[in-house]
Amino acid sequence: MTTRAMVCLSGGQDSGTCLYWALSEFDEVEAVSFDYGQRHRVELGCAADLARRTGVRHDVLSLGPAFRQLGGSSLTDEAIDSRTDATDTGNVYAERHGLPSSFVPGRNVVLLGYAATLAAVRGAGHLVTGVCSTDDAGYPDCRVEFVRAYEGALRQALDEPDFRIVAPLLEMTKSETWGLASRLGCIDEIVEHTHTCYHGEREERFDWGYGCGRCPACRTREAGWKDFVASSSSGRS
Repeated sequence: MTTRAMVCLSGGQDSGTCLYWALSEFDEVEAVSFDYGQRHRVELGCAADLARRTGVRHDVLSLGPAFRQLGGSSLTDEAIDSRTDATDTGNVYAERHGLPSSFVPGRNVVLLGYAATLAAVRGAGHLVTGVCSTDDAGYPDCRVEFVRAYEGALRQALDEPDFRIVAPLLEMTKSETWGLASRLGCIDEIVEHTHTCYHGEREERFDWGYGCGRCPACRTREAGWKDFVASSSSGRS
């Protein structure tokens, strides 16, 4: 039986790694990205580049200004600083829940819902996402409980009892994600052709890729890279 997967491809490290992972696991793979008014729109260019390089069909769904209208996240509002502590940044929801100012409330509920719909229409029984529960940010819509609960809801909504949300990085650290990319043979592509920086900067090249090197996303990516390199040097990975 042919296995088909739809990959949620943001253009970042995690989703890029998941794309290559899906290509190694499924017979047919497609990818979908979302334009939701994010400040770091350069990630959409990275997603398109990854899709072109891997030869997968790639759709970009436009959600318009909805997330900008819903609330103040640093990813959708340039007036809000990207900080691990959202206190006094203007992201009231993140401040109330002890989350970084970059958190976009409900984003994965919306994006995974659209992606699952497209997967169902295309006959793909697996939705691959790069959500990771071990990230320092601690986003509630990246937790194991959310993924399993939403999978069950989507099965009911789509009347597809075997539909699966596949999250290969769900319980991996960033170091382990780098290790997976290395084993898949795509680590150079992840370094060069993915984007993580919340500010959308790609002028400066670091060992781990491009970015400002200062925002929480860059620091998390850098820390994971350094731990991966250290682990590789000591033979632990």
